[in-house]
Amino acid sequence: MFAGIWLTACTYPIVVLVLPFVFAGFSRAGYLVVAEVFAPVAECILFWLAYGESEQVGKASMWRDFGAITIANLASFLGGEVLNAYGWFGFWN
Repeated sequence: MFAGIWLTACTYPIVVLVLPFVFAGFSRAGYLVVAEVFAPVAECILFWLAYGESEQVGKASMWRDFGAITIANLASFLGGEVLNAYGWFGFWN
C-alpha cells in the first residue's frame, strides 16, 4: 500500500500540474496518451530503483510487479473517466 501511495505521489503532480501546461495547445487525446504512458512507465522505474534486485531482472516477479502498477494506473484512469462522464467531479461540466 505504501509503494502505491508513494509512486502516485511522485507521478501525479507531473500528470496533473506539468503536462496540462505542456500540452495546452494540443488535443485532450494527445495529453491523455502521454500522461497515461508516462505514469506507469515512471512508476515502474521508480519501483524498480527502490525495490528491484538484479537477480530478478526479466523474471515473472518483475513482470508481475510492473503489471500490477500498469493495471492500477489503468483502473485509476478509467475510474476517473467514469466519474467525470457522470459529472461527479464537478470541475469540467
